[in-house]
Amino acid sequence: MEVHRLSGLDLRLTRDHWTFAAEHRAKIAEHWKGLVAERPHLWNGEVLICLRNAVGDGVLRAELAKTDYASFVAWRDWDAPDASVRNCFGSPVVLTSDRAIMFGEMAASTLNGGKIYPPGGSLEPRDIMADGTVDVLGSIATELREETGLNAAEARGGAMVAIREGHRIAVCQALTFDLTVAEI
Repeated sequence: MEVHRLSGLDLRLTRDHWTFAAEHRAKIAEHWKGLVAERPHLWNGEVLICLRNAVGDGVLRAELAKTDYASFVAWRDWDAPDASVRNCFGSPVVLTSDRAIMFGEMAASTLNGGKIYPPGGSLEPRDIMADGTVDVLGSIATELREETGLNAAEARGGAMVAIREGHRIAVCQALTFDLTVAEI
């Protein structure tokens, strides 16, 4: 695992395509069909996959491409057979005034039902700005609000890090709320 303290982000959408998704389309569709049979509410919309990334001078630079969630899930479930790409996502580190860190249990209806995670989610087309940059901090705020009801604007923003482990890159930002864990 690598942890890099960040002072900036430069994530951009590229017009490149993820060849794994095209080359394995039939097998991916079969895999997805089996998952949906178990959890009918699964969503197969567009997400972003990281084709290239580097950290230098405190800045995470990455190029991301659009793909479908079914392809991402198959790649993940098959232990990331295309080692050239990464799952890049944002996640807040929610800290309370009494020094607790917040995690949540994923709902049973989700693909990761029962697992414990901090708030967060896949980068999606809604995170792409008009100039082609990918707003991972905006994604963090959106996922925090959707998953917990908390407003990132009501927290003090703290350190930001990139954690690279295996086929994942988590962009994490500390958000300290003036609420106790019981109040949250």
